[in-house]
Amino acid sequence: MRCSNSKVARYRMDPDEIVQAAMAAWRVHKFGTFVLQSGEDPGYPPHGLVRAIRGIKASTNAAVTLSVGEAPDRHYRLWREAGADRFLLKFETSDPDLFAMLKPTTTLAARMGRLSSLRDMGYQVGSGIILGLPGQDRVSVARDLILCGEENYEMVSIGPFVPHPDTPLGKPARDQGQARLSATALPPARTPDVRSTLNTIAVARLLAPMAHIPATTALGVVGRQDGGWRAQAAGYLTAMGAIRGDAEYSGDARYRALVSGANELMLDVTPWRYRNSYEIYPGKPGADGDELADSVNSAIREIRRLGMSVCSGPGDSPKAPWGAGRGIQKKDTQKGECSDDTRPSRVRFH
Repeated sequence: MRCSNSKVARYRMDPDEIVQAAMAAWRVHKFGTFVLQSGEDPGYPPHGLVRAIRGIKASTNAAVTLSVGEAPDRHYRLWREAGADRFLLKFETSDPDLFAMLKPTTTLAARMGRLSSLRDMGYQVGSGIILGLPGQDRVSVARDLILCGEENYEMVSIGPFVPHPDTPLGKPARDQGQARLSATALPPARTPDVRSTLNTIAVARLLAPMAHIPATTALGVVGRQDGGWRAQAAGYLTAMGAIRGDAEYSGDARYRALVSGANELMLDVTPWRYRNSYEIYPGKPGADGDELADSVNSAIREIRRLGMSVCSGPGDSPKAPWGAGRGIQKKDTQKGECSDDTRPSRVRFH
């Protein structure tokens, strides 16, 4: 989505298209949340997003999460008043110097101020980090996770960095000097392996016990590239009883994340005609139509093989004022809802 990437085909979905895509997915499975994500686009009218939010809210009982980057406060308020429930905006790194190198047009303090303003407006706030950024080290990651715990976010996202080859951080090291990121050259980017990502998710769960934590699509991509961990993961899951009977482990790292602290699974339902253009990183999975039904059914089978269940309902934060403030509630067997539950034994689709 980087604006300087001239090789990707840019597109804008009409608000009615967004609602239609959400309703098509809703007919396949009653998703708890629809996440509307885009790059920062000052050309997209804010009232267009209002139409999309209202259309989804009028036709489903799902929550609407926005992930559209930095915008004026008046737009954030407008979308909140239209019915948006949550906003996802990663601070990405708690290292102010690294943040400045990666985002020279703003500051870490400004980003943290945005997150504070979103909470004041009544949003359930999601934030988190990108794991594996160039220049990042273990001390930096530890500080990132501590900050997530201190800020007490409603959702904490730990996404492994998968560099796109047509962006400055995806270029070979010899080209880094040509990238206009800052006056200070960054080391080449390295995608973290599956094990380090899972360990980071596990620590995040300990530091933010009441937060929803997604098993990201980026982790699934990393898992396909990092084949060495699969045998170890299958043996571990079998030994702990997470793989039951004669079931075989699929090798999708996202399901390993569900026994490492994550409790949400995010499925991309972008319409097929836009799929190739929605390329945040190479290999991003997605589905719609009959393909989506197969994807959902496959995910449900994998989750049940792990001895887990799929929750319905919007999945609001367990913290007051949205939930009971207790962190864990007994599942309502009549409705199948467990919105106040952040235990990884209960998984929610987004």
